[in-house]
Amino acid sequence: MIQAQIKSVHSSVEQICRTNGIGQSVRLVVVTKNQPPEALRVLADCHVTDVAENRVQALAARYDLLPGTKHLIGHLQTNKVRTAVRFADLIQSVDSVHLAEELAHCCRMAQMRQDILVQVNIAREETKYGIFLEHLPELLSRIGQLPELRVLGLMAIMPVDTREDYYRKMYELYCNLSETVSDENICMKYLSMGMSKDFPLAVQYGANMIRVGSYIFQ
Repeated sequence: MIQAQIKSVHSSVEQICRTNGIGQSVRLVVVTKNQPPEALRVLADCHVTDVAENRVQALAARYDLLPGTKHLIGHLQTNKVRTAVRFADLIQSVDSVHLAEELAHCCRMAQMRQDILVQVNIAREETKYGIFLEHLPELLSRIGQLPELRVLGLMAIMPVDTREDYYRKMYELYCNLSETVSDENICMKYLSMGMSKDFPLAVQYGANMIRVGSYIFQ
């Protein structure tokens, strides 16, 4: 069942790209939140290259069971940063100067560099994390001064009552930053947008990284 659902996601993405003339590849991140060990063991046989957990504790506890590149996609508290940099290859939920500075500090102590995405709250939802657009330039400017961090793109969680203009705005923001930001610590490689219920729409609007969980493990 898991293998069939993963194939279904890839097939859907390929069809959308073909229909809309999209030439870029789309990176599938399998969200393993709350899944049992037996389900995780199947993923390696399905050639899964990217997995994600919402919580730092879960990522650390299940690290040896998770194949491929490990992503942290949930809100990261500063008191969990030291653990996060030990276990996460890519932290997708950086949304404040304070968090970025704490990440850089822990990386400095560990003599390492951390790949991150900046989480944007494009719909300004008070119930969700992510930086508002007016504060994004300040965050990117500060990260540019932190050599321990490397921004690889943007992440967004769309509203439940999804409107297509939010996807369009995120893609336009991503493209604008790709063209205008010139910093060795910032490379707009990924737009992580789209989950189980909306990944087809996200891909249609330019996402090149999707985070899919419940659709695969249903």
